[in-house]
Amino acid sequence: MKGLNFVVLKKNGNVLNKKITVEDNLNDLLFNVTDKRFKMTVKPIRLYSYNIDNCRLDIHGYTEGKSGQENSHDLPPSAKYYLDDFKKSDTDLLFADSFALKYMDDELVSMTIDEYAKYYEELLGGFEDLGSEDSYSSDEEPEPEDLEFIVDDDDGLSTDEDWAPEDAPKEDEETLELVSETDSDEEDLEEA
Repeated sequence: MKGLNFVVLKKNGNVLNKKITVEDNLNDLLFNVTDKRFKMTVKPIRLYSYNIDNCRLDIHGYTEGKSGQENSHDLPPSAKYYLDDFKKSDTDLLFADSFALKYMDDELVSMTIDEYAKYYEELLGGFEDLGSEDSYSSDEEPEPEDLEFIVDDDDGLSTDEDWAPEDAPKEDEETLELVSETDSDEEDLEEA
């Protein structure tokens, strides 16, 4: 059997392609691909599935690990789950590397990083150009009630005189009064 590409979801959030020849147990193969620095003692298992574009994406990974081995790759929400303790693909804590594999009609097929990125974007609902809907067109003016919240940039600007340097705090009147009361108390004591 020829080698198949799949996507490794690295612990640090990066992704990369790896190639495997599926002849044996898939979890054994994925265990052998896992970065040896994690010293994982169990094999990764299938955790989630997403159905998209006539295919299925399976996510395999580790549910246990040591502090500092947490996988920071964000998975899309609403996945089908396979473990009762791991029902929320977007918030469940996974460890070490995770793996994304593509299936067509229950047959494992190759997947590139670009394909994974396309599916990932679709599963998240696509990405919008933020601010594109918030700007006004030339023929559309803001409503008067919207203008109430707009502050003129020049209103209320402070000057350098309004700010005292941090290393030279201003003495306030209370401090001066306390000093003068203390001085008068000392004079009273000296006279007595």
